[in-house]
Amino acid sequence: MRTALALIAAVLLFAAPVEAQKLARKDTEVPTEGFKFRSLAGYDAVPPGGRDGAEVAKFVDGENTVIAYAFATPEVEEEGEEGRSRAGGRRTKIETRLRRYSGFRRVEDSPTVDEEHDIDGFDARQRRWEWEVAGGRKKPTPAFVEVWSFPMAHADVHLVYFSLEEFNPKWGRTIGKSGKSFEEIERAADDGVDGSSRTYEDQLKFAEKEAARTPGWRAIGTPSKRFVILTNAEKQAFIKEVIKRLEISRDVFEEDFPPPADFKAVSVVRICKDRQEFQRFSGAGGGVAGYFSPRSVELVLYDDVQTDRNATYAVVSHEAFHQYCHFLFGQSEAHRWFDEGQGDYYGGIKITGKKAKITPKMPAGLNRLSIIREMVRTKKYVPLEKHLNYSHREWQRHGVPSYAQSWSIVYMLRQGMEGKLRSKVWRKEYANIIPAYVATLNQGFRDLYDQMREERRAQAEEEGRELSEEELAVNRFMVDPRAKKKIWDAAMEASWGQIDLDEFEERWTLYVSKTLK
Repeated sequence: MRTALALIAAVLLFAAPVEAQKLARKDTEVPTEGFKFRSLAGYDAVPPGGRDGAEVAKFVDGENTVIAYAFATPEVEEEGEEGRSRAGGRRTKIETRLRRYSGFRRVEDSPTVDEEHDIDGFDARQRRWEWEVAGGRKKPTPAFVEVWSFPMAHADVHLVYFSLEEFNPKWGRTIGKSGKSFEEIERAADDGVDGSSRTYEDQLKFAEKEAARTPGWRAIGTPSKRFVILTNAEKQAFIKEVIKRLEISRDVFEEDFPPPADFKAVSVVRICKDRQEFQRFSGAGGGVAGYFSPRSVELVLYDDVQTDRNATYAVVSHEAFHQYCHFLFGQSEAHRWFDEGQGDYYGGIKITGKKAKITPKMPAGLNRLSIIREMVRTKKYVPLEKHLNYSHREWQRHGVPSYAQSWSIVYMLRQGMEGKLRSKVWRKEYANIIPAYVATLNQGFRDLYDQMREERRAQAEEEGRELSEEELAVNRFMVDPRAKKKIWDAAMEASWGQIDLDEFEERWTLYVSKTLK
């Protein structure tokens, strides 16, 4: 179920005339990227979001936005001098990043302002464009963007200023002062959020430091020490209920997918006070109620008190499963039928006291039961051979029906594994599908990651140098798609390949139409 780009469109559509024309009193420091700058007065700090991890600072005044991006320079061969990075490969352009905003497009090919400045030893570049925001059937709204770019040794940093009001001379000078306030500072190591090996105490300290950067946010510990909460939500009863559901859901996950004895993953959960704050942070669209980001490894959600908090609670369990799997299975990347099907399966948890019961029903808007029953009745479901082997893009393209079909398949498998299905729809060999899939997938990624690290060590040895832990770190985003496909094929063969899939499909449709209620 998360781009920051939709945020700008949403913010700009409701913009009023620009009023804040002064700099903030204090510098904003970004030690992990090694710079500081002076933002604009009257803007609220928002935790940087964006699923690509490029946002490193964000400020919003309700109608205008300032975002700092840092794009790592590719293949850095040596430290840059005087603010000039030496790198090969293709660098990420800020224009490419801006085009990803939903409904946001450039009007002019060339910037209306394009100037070079010598700032703190950097060859800084100032550019200004006129863009427009598409508003459905309404006439597009003009929008204005100014970008100040700084080539640092490790990354290209861009300060981006958005507004619906055209930059008048005074406003332009204020932005210019902000851009020219950029200054390099000592770069600190990025602690990151990765809770796979960090102790609970260290993770809580990291969260406290993270919360201190953004007024109104705070860090909260949890009784089991398996979660750390980052939040600006104000309803204490709601926060307690979320923590309760996290704890009980995790108990269920650990029963179904037992962790090893040395498993100490600590999950960071960010709870925004409302939908507006959630969208300002994440840039997610109106249909997104929460998400787990494998890049930031945070679970992000909000208090949906104005619509239905039960939907929020269902999202908590769904996304918490993704987060648990990320740590448990060593950042393996699964097919969507497993990932989202299992997530929705746990989204149906009903909690009474301290007990959890899995049900086939989720809150309105998330409920899959009626959808899959209608799909089977009208024979509009996707044949299982095709559905189970979908790529992420193919699966996602079918939207809610994909969720419903994957959920029903997993629900049938889990119910059968618990001995709750009759022989008319269940065969004993079906009980091995999920365990065999998980084991093969997990081992495949472990072996691949070991291979990738060994190749890096061999290359470094040839160059006469040793690698740091950071240089040996690998994750799913570094995997060659061809290597991933081999792992996926092996996992499918070890699981679904061991049964008669046509027969399973017949039994599954019978289960959905006659038993699943």
